[in-house]
Formats: sequence, structure tokens, C-alpha cells
Amino acid sequence: MKAKSKTERYIDHINAHILLLIDYSELHASYETDMEYAKGVLNRLHEAMVEVYGGETLGETDGDGGFVIIPGVVRGMDSGKVCLALLELDLSSSGEHWGTDYLCKYGLISQDGASTDYTPRVPDIRKLVTEKMNAAFVPYEYGCTARLPGDIHVRKSALPEAIRDVLNDFHNHSVSLLCEEDEDAAEYDADDEPEIMSTARSTRAVWNPIRGQAMITRTDETEYGSDSDNDDDDEDDCEPDM
Repeated sequence: MKAKSKTERYIDHINAHILLLIDYSELHASYETDMEYAKGVLNRLHEAMVEVYGGETLGETDGDGGFVIIPGVVRGMDSGKVCLALLELDLSSSGEHWGTDYLCKYGLISQDGASTDYTPRVPDIRKLVTEKMNAAFVPYEYGCTARLPGDIHVRKSALPEAIRDVLNDFHNHSVSLLCEEDEDAAEYDADDEPEIMSTARSTRAVWNPIRGQAMITRTDETEYGSDSDNDDDDEDDCEPDM
């Protein structure tokens, strides 16, 4: 059996230990205020990268045939909005950029990976959210947390101040993810069996390592609207709010 590449192992690690456990509502609020929570999440993604890839300096022998998935930050050139992202780069081609997955309040959203599957009465939320995110961010500038000596496409010193601020400061921040918060709360409420993920924080994100596929799931239906008798209103009810 072929051993998994470092990129595949990184995907497995962050799917199991980080992406499912981010409070995406708090992450979105952080984008709009002080970026404290966002920097802490970025630090967790970076530490996982260092653990799996074996360091924060990467080259073309790392990853999967030169392809790596690494954490970073994007900033919309028109909107000025900033958010965390997972960046796919080809280090065998001097750091050529191949893909971006935004971390937003709806979960992990691929720039080019909206599903085309529709149920009869419910519009595809992933497609709607992807369109909204691209409208808010494309075109964008990006920077990653790794050191990439062979990357000829991005110079960190030339990045916008908003990106440089996050990349220069994220090491100084830490966050507790959802299951860790639940474990802390359980110490004070031993009579109740703690849930791994609170239903109050209802956004769940699962990333499919097939390029261009990202899935989001919601446990509450109120924001998108539930199944009703009026088919014409369904798409309006499900319009995501950025």
C-alpha cells in the first residue's frame, strides 16, 4: 500500500483535529474586529503544518509531487476584506498558485468548487456561498505562513499591510477549539455528559481532499429557511449573507 504524502496527511490531520472544531461564527466576527481569534486559528493550522511537513520551510520535494496545501491569508483587492485560507501551491513550479479555500462563517469554501447537485426544493448553498465569497474577494492577494525559498510569485515584504500584520503576529495567539471548550466546561458540570460539538455553534466544515471540493453542513435550518409550500421563495430564503 502506497504511503500517504505529506499533503494528504496534512489534509487528514486538519480535517480531524481543526476544521470541524472551529467556531466559524466567532471567526467571522474576528475578521470584522481585531483578528484575534483568526490569528489563533491560523496558528493552529500553522503548527499542524510544521508537525506534518516537518518544518516551516518547504521546497519542491515536499508535498504530493510538489503540490502542497498550506495555511495563509487572502485580501480582496477591491473590497479590502481579509480572511484565512488554505492555499494550494505547486512548489515544483516556483510556487505557482493552483487553488484557494476560504475559511468563512459558513465553513470552508473552495473558490472554484461549488457542487452542482440540487435537491428539488433546496438550492445548493455551497454554490451560492462560493459566488458570494468570490464576489467579495476576487481578485485577491495572498500570503502563506510557510517559508518558500523557491516561490517567485509572492514577496512577503510587498504584501499589503493587512496581510503582513496577520503573518507577523499570528505566532503570538492561541485559541481553544470547540471540543476543548466543551472539555473545560465539563469540569464544572460533571453531572451532564458533554457534547463534542455544541448545537448552538451549528456550522460544520468538512474538506474533501479532492481538489475543488468543499462541503458545509448546517444543523439549524433557520438561516436558510426550511422546506415550505412556496417553491419560488426557496432561493431567496437561502441567499447567504456575507
